[in-house]
Amino acid sequence: MVTCSDNIFRCFIKRFTPIAVLILVLAFGAHFSQHRQYVNMVKNHELHLVKSDYIAFSDWLESGVEDVSFLAGLVENRLGSPGTIVDKHDDLASVFATFGRENSNCVQIRLLSPLGKEQIRINMDKGKAQRVENEFLQDKSSRPYFLDSSVLGDDVSVSVFDLNKEFGRIEEPYLPVIRFTKNVYGVNGGLLGVLVVNLSGKSLLRSLKKSSSESFGQVYVVNGKGGWIVGPDESLEWQFLFGDKTGYMEDSFSKGWQLINGSDFGQFSSASGLFTYITLEEKTFPAVFRFHVMFKDKWKIISRVDENELQVPWSGVTILLAVLLFLLSAFFFWVKTVSSVEGEKMRIALSNSEQRFMDVADAAGEFIWETGPDGCFVFVTGRAEDILGYSSEELIGRSPFDFVDEESSWEVRKEFLDAAQNGKSFNGLVFKFVNREGRKLWLEFNGVPVFDEDGAVTGFRGATSDITAQQRAIQDLQDREDMLQSISDSVQDALVLMDEKGLVHFWNPAAENIFGYAASEMLGESLSCCIFAEDNEEIVGIEDDSADVESLFSSYGSFTVNVRRKGGAVFPAEVLLSPLRKDDEWWVVGTIRDVTERKEAEDKLRMLATTDPLTGLANRRFFMESAEEALERSLRYERDLSLMMIDIDFFKNVNDMYGHDAGDDVLRGLAGSGLKILRKIDVFGRIGGEEFSVLLPDTGLEGAELVAERLRREIEQSRMMTRAGELAITVSIGVATLNDDTRTLEHLLKAADIGLYAAKHGGRNRVEVQLSPKGSVG
Repeated sequence: MVTCSDNIFRCFIKRFTPIAVLILVLAFGAHFSQHRQYVNMVKNHELHLVKSDYIAFSDWLESGVEDVSFLAGLVENRLGSPGTIVDKHDDLASVFATFGRENSNCVQIRLLSPLGKEQIRINMDKGKAQRVENEFLQDKSSRPYFLDSSVLGDDVSVSVFDLNKEFGRIEEPYLPVIRFTKNVYGVNGGLLGVLVVNLSGKSLLRSLKKSSSESFGQVYVVNGKGGWIVGPDESLEWQFLFGDKTGYMEDSFSKGWQLINGSDFGQFSSASGLFTYITLEEKTFPAVFRFHVMFKDKWKIISRVDENELQVPWSGVTILLAVLLFLLSAFFFWVKTVSSVEGEKMRIALSNSEQRFMDVADAAGEFIWETGPDGCFVFVTGRAEDILGYSSEELIGRSPFDFVDEESSWEVRKEFLDAAQNGKSFNGLVFKFVNREGRKLWLEFNGVPVFDEDGAVTGFRGATSDITAQQRAIQDLQDREDMLQSISDSVQDALVLMDEKGLVHFWNPAAENIFGYAASEMLGESLSCCIFAEDNEEIVGIEDDSADVESLFSSYGSFTVNVRRKGGAVFPAEVLLSPLRKDDEWWVVGTIRDVTERKEAEDKLRMLATTDPLTGLANRRFFMESAEEALERSLRYERDLSLMMIDIDFFKNVNDMYGHDAGDDVLRGLAGSGLKILRKIDVFGRIGGEEFSVLLPDTGLEGAELVAERLRREIEQSRMMTRAGELAITVSIGVATLNDDTRTLEHLLKAADIGLYAAKHGGRNRVEVQLSPKGSVG
């Protein structure tokens, strides 16, 4: 005979075995999946890290190439200009010193003659420029970078990474440098010299070293032979320069280095760990210049993650959790099995009494009742007296139909008769009743039929709830919704309701008319189809696609933004957003108004107030306001600022000989020529008659002279198309710059005017610089 204990154990084994197998399978799968995901995560992280370091290295080199190219252009312009060679060298030395002070990475700038002799040499020491005297200039004709210049042509040469040397010895502490070399040619194409710029790589290598703290392993930067420039052991860095065989990738990871040296980019796993690498050389350098960039070395950025670091952290915790889950599940199923077996003994005894309890519980409400075969109450409890005004004793023997409102009487009787004939329960029957005081109530009935031994319906058991307040609230809500719908349909502004995710939940007819999208197209969608970044660069300050346009509509307040209709037409709209709290969530209610006509009027007024109607340039008032603001910024932040005064030579003769229409055409043509030369940040204005002025922010004296000369040449070479035919004009230009003698706009304007006067009296069609408002020409 099987005992109770045997039954419990057998039932437990039967129930728990599938669960135990499932737990073991899931635990093993989770551990395997976790390890695979972790390794993939490490691979992706190291790949991204190496690429980021590659971009930083490449950008640093690209900046150096741009610098040497820029300086070479200045050297060519200066050497090709009039003046003695001594003055030219002095000017270039000043330019080199200024560049060195502005570029914290600059170590040294040299200009070599075509034969390799130093003509100019600027050394940088802690941000200070030191020019080497002529007697200490050296012959560099035997240096590799000079010898390479003979085949360099118009390209730029980038040297190997080296340590800076002073007097033939390596400087300590180590100062890593890279030399950028470019030939300088004259107007006739002849070689004028070789420009060599030495840049410190200390900040670059420091940033690359920081990558190790972000890596799961170590980061190496090596030269083409695998010598350590950056590595985990600082004592082995740069040892290849001293002939030391240590500090090479081949010594530490010979097989890995063979694979790395055989390709430019890749990732692989070996016994030494996970290697990720990328090579920086000529063919991988971005082709953004008009000239070629020649590398003297190949650099590789390598990440190595040890095999031990590829193990999932806290994997033991996962195993422990799986064991605990197994034990807890076993305990749970054992308790459940014991409870189930013991409970089965009580289930039959409680079945009949439990059935009546479940019937009443399923239909529980405000008050509970039971009717007999004649449909009259035989049992009533709860709050019957509070709802109907009759006590339980008064209700016994009376029918529910005695209290039904006349309008609902037939429907109530029909529902009860149908339920009795079909032997079915009813739920959620809502009808209007009348209480003892004659007040009408909305009651909800839920009930189940009571059967005799033959299966015939002998009555009902159920519960009744007073839902009068709910019904009135529903009706009030419906009335309010109808009223709000009427209001929203009649307003001329677009009304929009959005949730926390920016999705539209209400879209009135005015919104359909304004945007062209039907409500069915917008409900559940984002407003991103109506607003684009490129339409709002000036209005909301969005400059690129990385900015979040939709975030505008998650804020509150009033603002103006450009939006699009369904057909793509762009128009300005005034938006007012207000917060709304609903169902424990924040919503946004917005009104949107088409303000095209208002914006056009404002733009027209702004144009009339700030521009010269003939040339389209800034008028005198706007130019003066802009100049005052620029001067204040330059003084506050100690930045350069220059100003030019321009006057057309013999303009009166143009008006006298060809008429004022031709003169107007000349003024417009000069404005067009100037806009081709000037930057967007420069302010170009007509301040009276044939007199123009240009404000040059962040521009020193040398830059202002260069811009003035370019503008003069452009106007001299241009032919103005006028109504009297093609005309040629020249201009005289006075240049002034912010200095100790010109600290106000009045001083700047006066100095530039004096320079203009000097240019006029010096023969016209020329540029003159004036450094003081006191009348002395600089």
